Amino acid sequence: MNLDNKRLRRFIENTADLMEEQGFPRMAGRVIGALMICTSPHLSHEELAEQLQASKGSISMTTQLLMRLSIVERISLPGHRRHYYRLREQLWNDLLSTRSEHILQHLSLVDDGLALLKTEPIEAKMRLIELQVFSDFILESLPEMAKRWEQRRPELMKKRLAQLS
Repeated sequence: MNLDNKRLRRFIENTADLMEEQGFPRMAGRVIGALMICTSPHLSHEELAEQLQASKGSISMTTQLLMRLSIVERISLPGHRRHYYRLREQLWNDLLSTRSEHILQHLSLVDDGLALLKTEPIEAKMRLIELQVFSDFILESLPEMAKRWEQRRPELMKKRLAQLS
């Protein structure tokens, strides 16, 4: 195995480690890592299985999960019989909107918890109130963050591309 191949595999495994810490299955992190650094814009099911030294069944289950989570999309190419996978376009943009959905789910859970503790002293409710206040703050901040991202993205992309030149 040459150095570049070792570095590629290390990147994929580092991605898997990071994603696993975030609650993803390890193989999901490996697929994300492979798709982040592939030189073509997409990889086939077979290419993923070969590169990751994984079974086709494992790749299939993982790509299905990542498609359900809107991280990966499956595409077909004219003249090709196989399907290909790539990181979904606008993935990073859409993370802000999906965060809103998750935060709203947390707030609903907080409401349920506060209802359960209705007659309990305020001290028993503080963990829930802390999550509620934090969620309120994040929800309040997300629209401005999304707006700033759209405004700053071209400038930031230009800067990073210039650094690579």
